[in-house]
Amino acid sequence: MSKITISLGGKDFDIKLEGAFALHFEEEFKAQFKGKSTLDPKDVLFAYVGKCYEHFMLEKEIKELNQKIDSV
Repeated sequence: MSKITISLGGKDFDIKLEGAFALHFEEEFKAQFKGKSTLDPKDVLFAYVGKCYEHFMLEKEIKELNQKIDSV
């Protein structure tokens, strides 16, 4: 189990994750926030919106691929 502590808006938050997702999350987090552990709420909001958009686009692509497979 991995524990990551993030300071946001003057408060510390501990996030506990396990397995491959823990490693992936830590890599993504470091890349997104350039290694910072103290974050501005605005930066977190922008990151969240970016991830939501990425998820939206992936879901759209999956639906399009499913439609192509179904039509074959």
